[in-house]
Amino acid sequence: MGLIQQRSATLPSFVLAMAGALAPYSASASFWGDLFRRELPVEQVTAPADSQRFEFVGALPANTQLELVGYYASSICTRKEIRFPGGDIANPYRATLEKTSVLRRLISSDGQGREFSLPLALNGGGDCQWRLDNVMLDVTILPSHPLWQKTQTLKNEYLAKLQDSAAVKTPAIQSSSPVKVSPHDEFYLNLELNIEPIRAGKGEDNLAQAATEQSISPVYYPVFIHNPGDEQPFEVRLNSNLKQTSSLWDRAYSKMVPLGKQAVVRINFNPQIATDYQVDVWYQPDRVAVNYPDGTQYTYANGEVKLYAYGKPESQINTLAQSAKAEDKRLLARIYELGHALPRDEVKAQQYYREAAEAGDIVALRWMRDQAGYGGRTDEKIYWLERAASFGDNAAKLELIRLPLSVIERGLVNTGVDKVSETQAWQQLNQLVDQGMPEARSLMAFYQVLSCSPYFNTTTALENYRQSVKAQPDLARDAAETYYYFKEDFEQSEEFWIIAAERDLYAAAELANILLLEPYRDTVNARFWLEKVTTLGAKQGLQVDILGNAYFQLATLLDKGEGGSADPKRALALYQQSIEMAARFSNDYEAKAKERVQALTPL
Repeated sequence: MGLIQQRSATLPSFVLAMAGALAPYSASASFWGDLFRRELPVEQVTAPADSQRFEFVGALPANTQLELVGYYASSICTRKEIRFPGGDIANPYRATLEKTSVLRRLISSDGQGREFSLPLALNGGGDCQWRLDNVMLDVTILPSHPLWQKTQTLKNEYLAKLQDSAAVKTPAIQSSSPVKVSPHDEFYLNLELNIEPIRAGKGEDNLAQAATEQSISPVYYPVFIHNPGDEQPFEVRLNSNLKQTSSLWDRAYSKMVPLGKQAVVRINFNPQIATDYQVDVWYQPDRVAVNYPDGTQYTYANGEVKLYAYGKPESQINTLAQSAKAEDKRLLARIYELGHALPRDEVKAQQYYREAAEAGDIVALRWMRDQAGYGGRTDEKIYWLERAASFGDNAAKLELIRLPLSVIERGLVNTGVDKVSETQAWQQLNQLVDQGMPEARSLMAFYQVLSCSPYFNTTTALENYRQSVKAQPDLARDAAETYYYFKEDFEQSEEFWIIAAERDLYAAAELANILLLEPYRDTVNARFWLEKVTTLGAKQGLQVDILGNAYFQLATLLDKGEGGSADPKRALALYQQSIEMAARFSNDYEAKAKERVQALTPL
C-alpha cells in the first residue's frame, strides 16, 4: 500500500468523516521529557504481503472522494506516562503507552461514480510490529457535485437577502464591507465512524461471525444552518442516518468488527448522498428552530440543538401521525413514551401502543403485555400474549406454554383442570420442537432435567440441550445455568459454559469466577478466560464492576504464579487498572490491590 500525503488545504471539501484519529497523549516536556521517546515516522508502517487484512469494497458516489486512514499502534515501541489512580498522588505509577502511526489511501470518482477495493493490513511490519487499532473512512463531496453547487447558490442567495435587509434597516451598511462569512465554501466535518477490529474468541460461532461480510451503507444529507447574528451566517454540515440523534457538533460514531483467523475481513462500504433531503436550522435571538422535509419542526430555547437522523421516527412525526400503519403507530407511541423529541405524554403513548398492538405490531404487543404484567393484570397479560401468538410471535407461544408448566420448577404438581392445561401445553411444546424451534427444544430440556418433573429424563434432556445449542449457540448459557444453579452439577454444565464464554464476555467472567471456587478450582482455565475478559472487556463496554474484578483476579493469579508462570510486572499493571475501576463501584478487593501495588512497586 502506498502512502498518501495529507490532501491540500486548498481543496474545497464536503466532508463526511467516518472514524476518529487516536487522541494525542499530552505531557509536560520540561519535567517528564525523559520519559518519552520521539514518535516514529509513518514510513515505519510497512505491511507484510501475507498479513491478515481488511478489504473495503463498494461503490463511491459520483463526484466524491474517499480517504482511507489506518491508525496503527505498537506495544514494542512505547512511551511512558505518570498516572495517579483515583487522584491518589501518594501512589503514582508509570503507565506504558503504545506509540502510534498512520497509513493513508485516497481515491476519487468522476460523474459516473466508481467501484473500489482498498486493502488495509491488520499487522504492520518494521521493527515496531504495528497493529491496526482503528480505521477512518472520510468521504468528501467535490465542487463538481450538484449538491455542492446547490449549496453555493443557496448561500449566495441567503447572504444577499441578509445584506438587503441590513441595508434597509441601516443605510450606512451599504458602504461597509460585505457580510463576513466562513473562509470555506464547504460542508463541515460532522460525523466520525471508528471501525475497531476486535479479536474474536475461540468459538466456531465467533469465527463464523468474523467471516461474515460486514456492510455499512450510510445515507448522508446536508444540514443548512442559518444564523444571521453570527460571523458565519450560513453554514452547512453533513449528518448521517447512522446515529439516532446528534447535536450540530456531535461527530463520534463507532462500529466494532470481530476478527477470526481468516486472511481477509471484507467490509462492504456503500455511501449514499440524499441530494433531495435537507434539514434547515434557523437561529433567532431567543430560539432555534429545526425543520425537517415532511414539515416536522422542533424549537429549542438555546443552542442545545438536537438533530434527528434521516429515516428515524423523530424526524418524521408529521408523516407518522397521518399514517394508519401499525409500525408507524408504534413509532409514534415510542416518541411520546420517551419524551425526548416531544414532551412526554403517557396517555398518548398508551393510545398509540394499543392501536399498534391491535393491528398486529409485535413490538407493541410485547409492550402491552409487559405493562399488564407490571400492573399485575394477569387476564390482560394473557390476552396480549394470545394475540401476539396469533400473529406468529414464537416468544409469546413459549410463554403461554410455560404458564401451566411453571409450577413444576417450584416443586409443585398440577391437578384437575390445571393438569389438562399442562398436558396440552406439553403437546404444543412438542409441536414447536418438531417444527425445528431451538428455543422450544431448550425449554423442553429444562423440564426434562428437573428431577421433580413428570417429564424427567436426564439422557433426553442433555441431547435436547446439545441440539438446541448447536442450532442456536446463544442458548448455551441457559443450559449452563440450568445444570449449575438448578442441578448444582458443574461437571455437566461445563461444556455449555465454555460455548457461552467463547461468545459472551459476561459468561466468560462468570465461568472464571466458578473456576476460582474451591470445589472446582482450575487456575489454568480461569486464567485463560480472565485473559479474554481483560483483553476485550474495555473495548466491548463490559460492565465496570465485572471488568474491575477480572483485572484483580488475573493480577492475583499472575502475582502468585498460579495457572502459569508468575509475571509481577503485568500483575502490577492489572492491580493498578483494578484500582482505577474500583472508584466507580462498591467492591471488596481495592485494599488488597493497593497493598500489592505497594509491595510490587520498585523503590
